[in-house]
Parts: sequence; C-alpha cells; structure tokens
Amino acid sequence: MSDTISETPRTQSAVALYKRAFREARSFRWHLLLVLVTGLVGLPLALLAPLPMKIVVDSVLGGQPLPAWLADLLPAAAMEPGSLLPLVIGAAAVLALFTAGYHFAEWMLRDWVAERMVLVFRAKLLRHALTLSPGEHDRGSQDPMHRINHDAPALQWTALYGVIPMVSCIATLLGVLWVTSSLSPELAMVALATSAPVILLIHLSQARMRGRWAEAKEDESRALHVVQETLGASRIVTTFGQEDREARRFHGLADRAFTTRRAVIAREGVLGQLMGLSSALGGAAILYIGASHVQSGQLTLGELLLALGYIGQLYAPLQQIGSHITGQQRALVSAERAFALLDMAPAVEDRPDARPMERASGHVRLEGVGYAYKGRDPVLDGVDLDIPAGTCVGVVGRTGAGKSTLVNMITRQFDPTAGRLLLDGEDLRELRLADLRRQFAVVPQEPALFSTTIAQNIAYGDPDAPIGRIIAAARQAAAHDFIMALPDGYDTVIGERGGRLSGGERQRIAIARAFLTDAPILILDEPTSAIDQATETAIIESLERLMAGRTTFMIAHRLSTLRRADMVIRVQDGRVAIERGGAELRLAS
Repeated sequence: MSDTISETPRTQSAVALYKRAFREARSFRWHLLLVLVTGLVGLPLALLAPLPMKIVVDSVLGGQPLPAWLADLLPAAAMEPGSLLPLVIGAAAVLALFTAGYHFAEWMLRDWVAERMVLVFRAKLLRHALTLSPGEHDRGSQDPMHRINHDAPALQWTALYGVIPMVSCIATLLGVLWVTSSLSPELAMVALATSAPVILLIHLSQARMRGRWAEAKEDESRALHVVQETLGASRIVTTFGQEDREARRFHGLADRAFTTRRAVIAREGVLGQLMGLSSALGGAAILYIGASHVQSGQLTLGELLLALGYIGQLYAPLQQIGSHITGQQRALVSAERAFALLDMAPAVEDRPDARPMERASGHVRLEGVGYAYKGRDPVLDGVDLDIPAGTCVGVVGRTGAGKSTLVNMITRQFDPTAGRLLLDGEDLRELRLADLRRQFAVVPQEPALFSTTIAQNIAYGDPDAPIGRIIAAARQAAAHDFIMALPDGYDTVIGERGGRLSGGERQRIAIARAFLTDAPILILDEPTSAIDQATETAIIESLERLMAGRTTFMIAHRLSTLRRADMVIRVQDGRVAIERGGAELRLAS
C-alpha cells in the first residue's frame, strides 16, 4: 500500500472488507449477535401480521371453520360468530402494539451499538493517525480528519447494517416463500420471477458504482483540504486579495465531487425504480392469477388476501436486498479509506523486546546519525555528538538546515535512516516508547495549547497532577500572577490555541507545563522568537530555572538566549559543527 494517505487506496474485494469490518468490531461481537437474534425475532411477527384478515374474511364473514391449529387453541364459546370478531380484532390490536414495541426496541439496540462502535473506531483511527510521521500530516492533515469524521461511520454500515440485515432479509424471504408456497406455489414463483432479474442487474452494477463513489470521496477530501488550508492562512489570502481565487479552487473540487455523486445517485435511483416497477408488475400478475384461483375454487377469498399479504412481505425483503446492494457500495468505499489509514505504518513503534526505562540521567550520544526524507537528499549525514547529562546545548543554523530534524530524532518522532542515538548508553529504538517519551519536556516556538482550562493545559503531561503541583509549576514559570488576575483563575477556558491569552502568557503556560512534567531532558524550540524583548527577559529567567540540572537542547536565533549554553552546535549542509562560547557566535541568518 502507498505510504501517502491522500492517495486513493487500492480496491479490495467486498468480502475482504466485510471480514475486516467484523475484525475491527470484534469487541462488539456479542452485541452484534444480539442484534441478529433480535432481527430474527421479527420473522414470526411478519408471518402473523396478515392472519387476522384471513380469519375475518373466511371465518367471521364467510362462515368457514377456523384453521384446525387455531380451533384447538380456542374454547368453543370463542368460536361463535358474535364472539370471534372482537377476539380477532383484539388479537390484531395486541399484535400491532407488540410489533411496534418490538421495532422500537430493535431500533434502540441497533442505534446504541452503531454509535458506540463508531465512537470506538474513531478513537482508534485518531490514536493511529497521531503515530504517523509529521510528513504525512504536513502533506494533508485534512485527509485523516476527513476519514475520521466522515469515513469511520462506514464500520456500522458494513459490520452492523451490512451483513446482519441481509441475514434477516434472507430469513424473512425464505419464511414468507415457504408459507406462500403452501398456499399457492404458482403465486410464489411469479413473485420471484419478476424480482430476481432486477436484483441480478443491481449486483452486476455494484463494481462500477463503487468506483464512482471512490472518486467522489477523493474529491470531497481534496475540497475539505482547501477549506482548512485557506482558513489557516486567511491573513495571507486576504492580504494578497485572493479570496475569489481560493473560493473558485474549492468550488471546482466540490463541484466535481457533486457531479460524480449526482451521477451515481441517479444510477441508484434508476435501479430502485426498476425494482419498484418489477414489484408493481408482479403484484398485478399475482392479483390476476389469485383472482382466477378464487373464481375456480382453488383459493378462498381469505386465503387470497393472506397470500397477497405474504407476497407484499416477500417484495419488501427483495427490495431491501436490492437497495442494500446499491447503498453498501458507498459504505465499502468509506470503509476501505478508513482501513487504509489504519494500515499506514507508524513513524516509530515499539520492538517486541523493547526494554523499560526509569528516569534517565540525560546523557545523549549520536553515532554516525543521518536522516533523509523519502525521495530527497540527506538532511543530516554522519552526525557524531556526545552530550553529557546536564549540558545545555545551543542549536543554530539557517532555516531548513536540519535543526528540527535533529531534535525530532532525539525525541524519537522518527528514527534515523543511518547510525543510532543513545540515551544513557541505550539505543532509543530498544527502549519502550512510552517510557522514552516521559524523559522529555518541550517548550515550542508556538505554544501548543488546547481549548480547555489553564490548569488542564499546565497538567497536560500529567493529567492527575493535584492543583498544588499545578500552582507550583505556574509560580516557577512566573505565570501565577497573571492567571490569578483572570476572572476564573486556573479554571479559565483559554479558547482554541490559547486565543484569549497574549503570546507571552501562552509561552509561560508552556513553560509551566514543562516544569510540572519534570523530565530530565528539555527541548526549547526558539521559545522567545515570537515575543518582544521585555517579555523575553522575564521568560528567560523562568527558562534558566527550568534548565537547571537538565540536559537542554535550545534551538535559537537570538544571541541572548544562547549565552547560557555550555555547547553550541551549528547545523549546516547536513553536518554538525561544535562551537563553544555562545557569546562570540555569529548566528546564521
């Protein structure tokens, strides 16, 4: 499978996709079995539904004896004409109420299972998407978002509303056919003969419909990516006056998706109308043959009505099977797209024999480390570094030189394509990933804050941290005073990406988060580049307290932030050169 999630996944067989759907839904296997059993309970209700009409016409109005099996169940007094009609009407009412209650309970059960199943599946897709390499998200973060939001529900349409309704429909079809054949084999054969060809036509058309749905899904995903990309760069778009251009770009992709969807929906509509037409023609033929049988005495009028009721129920599952075949093509396309996201290889993952790690001392060593993005020349090549625990390392270099790549390998966002990285003498790839990630705290250039409370943002790395630790971390980051000045203090909801806070305030929250995490290795990715000089001075004091006793990697352009560095390394042309004495370093622009 391709390494790029934005490409159309290969077409798998419907059987393979159904099997995969049931594997993904295996934690709900008992719920699915209960849904199936509940659906089959409806078969006796369907067979009983036309029976009161037959008894009223033949036994109440026509004076014919009751069927033997029913006569054995009723006392003699109940079979009198004056008593039989209220009894039959009452039984029909009870049957209708019971059927309504049954369908409501079945609907509630199906809906609960469907929603829970999709919720769990979405969480799994999100969890997996977070393990992909940053490059995959950079190429189109909207594609995994579209698959999580819009394609994940396909699991319920395949595992729950796919096979199970088909089994119920087939069971109903067989049951009604059996009962109808016992009344009139000829009528049953006519019903089948008028419906089967259309179902065959629908079956033969499903591959083409599935291909068209796949095209529409890809165009929808691209259109959504344009929306996200444009809104994310709205200031650039409006500054250059390109609103109309971006709107046209979105409209072109969305219109292409609309055209494809319209064509396949029209095809489904034609097939549905053919199914309805065949049912109408079959019904007319059955009515003619049935009336002839009544005239010849082969059937009573009540038996004809009973047969027509059953044949109406025969057409219903046949039509459901036909519409199911067409509707499932859309679901299979979405399921394939969702499964393709799950099949993407994580950027890094634990080895089967990965070793646990307690708190590290912070000794980092790089031996012949190199990294090349796919299809490109190496960004880093042959990097050798030995960084003792507690060292503060300044990292400088031109934009695109590989500074962030170097730091991302140290935190194992991805693995080097050559050489190895060691922490306290252990190859990072041999350590349990969850333990390794606990060794790092990060203060990024643009603080990654979430639209929740300040307290929850500070405690993001340790959600169970008590409020006392949260406040202590905020004090160390010089954030406590401005937090307490807010209307709700630590319970203040800061909005998306911390929009209610200034740049300096957001950065102090990020520093407080690093204090609370208390990791032995600290990554500072240009933490003061987006703030003014006055704010920088206060923040540097917090950073110096945070760096004390920790191995620190500080990516920076400003000289003032590198004076604290014990070692300064320059990344240039894929190589790393060590320069000591941060104050004398002439920074690359």
